[in-house]
Amino acid sequence: MVYITDEIIDRIIKEDMPYSDITTEMLGIGEERGIISFYARNEGVAAGVEIAGKIFTKLGCKVIYKVKDGEKLSAGSMILQAEGTASALHAGWKVSLNTLEYLSGIATLCREMADIAYSVNKNIVLAATRKSMPLSRELVTSAFLAGGISAHRLGLSETVLIFKQHLEFIGGIDNLEKAIKSSNHKMVEKKIILETENMQDSIKALHYDFIDGLQLDKLSPDEIKYIVQEKNKINPAMLILAAGGINKGNIKEYAATQADVIVSSSFFHASPLDIKAVIEKQ
Repeated sequence: MVYITDEIIDRIIKEDMPYSDITTEMLGIGEERGIISFYARNEGVAAGVEIAGKIFTKLGCKVIYKVKDGEKLSAGSMILQAEGTASALHAGWKVSLNTLEYLSGIATLCREMADIAYSVNKNIVLAATRKSMPLSRELVTSAFLAGGISAHRLGLSETVLIFKQHLEFIGGIDNLEKAIKSSNHKMVEKKIILETENMQDSIKALHYDFIDGLQLDKLSPDEIKYIVQEKNKINPAMLILAAGGINKGNIKEYAATQADVIVSSSFFHASPLDIKAVIEKQ
């Protein structure tokens, strides 16, 4: 579970209602009582339900029904229901609907891709990149978890992940061992992962006992499969992560390579789940 702070909930509400809801005020209906209900129009996986519930609670409403994040939805099934004043229900309506639709869309695609990958490799780990829009990472991470996958390196303070852009400043891959060992490996509790983009560097790096894993970027499934086979001979403990251009259409081929982890950004391009919101006067 991702802990969503009151600060985030306040920011979501404040963005859509920077001062007040002038429509509800003009009509003089703010103190009327009502119920809002959200329904899935299509099958999918629920995500953002806890967040939407917190939005309505923050606005003074009472949540009277909600499914759990990660729960499978059938077409027409209720996702969440809350009761409160018309002013509170209208303040929470669109921001909750948008949150539910976008996050449930991501969770649904995550589950679909995971099911495909597990059909050929039950031990594979799926992880999403950190290509989220700024300030949305907590929200999308909650969707990943609801969809049954992991988040890959949530920020720069996690795994040591060395890209070619880092190698540029140390004079190339041949100077990597010296750079790591001269640093005394200050991040002793962190794994060190090196990203490679071609077969030559990947095979060379299999012999590096000073890194924990290789992230293979945009290599083909056949190339990754060969590298995994060589890894099992040379350095069985090394982690192999497949990354770059992996999506629902090709994830089965990448999972079959027997890489340890598949890293993908395609989850961010998921279509929102179609959800209906109904507000009724009590």
